[in-house]
Amino acid sequence: MGKEQKDNNKEIMIIGIVKEIGDRRNAARVGIATGDNIYVVKLNEEGKNLLYEVGNKVEATGIITRTKDGRCRIDVTGYEVYEMDEEDLEEIGADYDYYFRHG
Repeated sequence: MGKEQKDNNKEIMIIGIVKEIGDRRNAARVGIATGDNIYVVKLNEEGKNLLYEVGNKVEATGIITRTKDGRCRIDVTGYEVYEMDEEDLEEIGADYDYYFRHG
């Protein structure tokens, strides 16, 4: 993977859906999908906690970096889990009834 370049040193906040990414050869990884972008989560302490939030909507705070190939990464310093609503489920293509019956 290419070297990272910090966009700035300020913490920013993003809201998105936590998704599992990667393949079977790599350790479990997650990203936060925000519309057309996906931010790969660095696996610091807070990032590892997001492994348990796959499929949930979160507000994450952290420092954004970009790799030379343009991928966005976030070094999460904190996050809050939001309740999912019908619109959120449509965005990720989930069935509302199934999601709330099976949690």
